[in-house]
This record gives sequence, C-alpha cells and structure tokens, in this order.
Amino acid sequence: MKDIKQELEAISVGMQSQVPTETLNAFGQSIADLQTKEFGKTYEEGMQFSGVAVLSEDGREISVLDLFQGKRMLVSFVRGSWCPFCNVEMAHLLAYYEELKVMNVEVMVISPMNIEAIKQWKVDMGMPFTIAQDKELKLSKSLGIDFELQDFVQPHYEALGIDVKAINDTEKAELVLPAVYLLDENGSITYRYMDVNYGNRLDLKEVIAKLS
Repeated sequence: MKDIKQELEAISVGMQSQVPTETLNAFGQSIADLQTKEFGKTYEEGMQFSGVAVLSEDGREISVLDLFQGKRMLVSFVRGSWCPFCNVEMAHLLAYYEELKVMNVEVMVISPMNIEAIKQWKVDMGMPFTIAQDKELKLSKSLGIDFELQDFVQPHYEALGIDVKAINDTEKAELVLPAVYLLDENGSITYRYMDVNYGNRLDLKEVIAKLS
C-alpha cells in the first residue's frame, strides 16, 4: 500500500457514517484549537535530535541516538494501535521498509502506548522495524510535539471506548502529534514532518526523494 492519501481519505469518509456528528464536530474543533498553537520549536532541522530515553522492546531505557549510533534513521511518532490513521501509516511504512533498508536507513516507531500493547501491535501487523514506548511522553515533550486532549473532546474519545490515560498509563489524557524525523549518521535532524491534524500523514515518497 503506497498511496497513503487515498487510504487516509477512505478512513475519513468511513467515519462520516460511523461516528456521531457531534463527535466529528468535537474532533474538528480540537484540531482547529491545536492549529492555533506552536509545536516542535525545541528541535528543528539542522539540530541534534533529543537524547531523552524511550523504553525499548527488551525493557531498556535508552535514547534513540544510542540505540542506532552512527546510522541514518527514520523515527516515526504515532498514537497507537487504536488509531485507524496510525494503522494506515504503519502499512505505508511497511510498504517502503525494504526500500529504506536498501538506502541504509534504520526505522523506529515510537508511541506513548503501553509497551506490551505496542509489542502486540508489532506482532499483529508484522512490523520488522524497531518499536518503543515514549513513557509519560517524555521524549515527545522534549521535542515539543505533545498535547493534552481538551476537556470538551475527552468524553467523545471515551464514548468510542478510547481511554487515553489507561492506554498510555498517564495521569493526563496526553497524545503526540503525527511526526516523522529523518536523522543523519551523527543524529542531526535532516528532515521533519509534523501535522496537528491526525488524519494527515507523511507520504514516504518525500523521504525517498530526500535520500536519493
């Protein structure tokens, strides 16, 4: 699956008939509110990536830079398996994984979701790349790509069976923006994608073009 925009649009269209109108309106209001805020100002292109540790699959707390020292990396931040747009993004990443591997780019997916749930997600989707948990969104916060769900939208998530605090093991209903960082061998950010609208995701053709 390489045409990610069509897949994302199909999810959005499906939601129109499956999700209550008041919930869709609340989601739209939430995104509009986020669009008035600034994100990602602490680590921009040309800067060294954050050294804040994440929780690896084998239970180690280690930074992204230490985990893949001296290698080019693509680091993708996603909400988790409960997010249909994230599942589309993972399928898209799977479609490009071998191409990225040939270009000597390591791939890592990071989510605030509980590590056991992330590991199960990896199995369910057959992800060949590295995954990790951003516990309490510490790395996301250092990068400035975190946010707390607004009070008016939280009940709508819960009505859909999505308890963000329980899923992420956090005291607050905090999430991460969809974001992708491309790092060079020295850990410097050579490209960054970020969007407050969770229905939009990076088309990896842009990354392939950047690397070619």
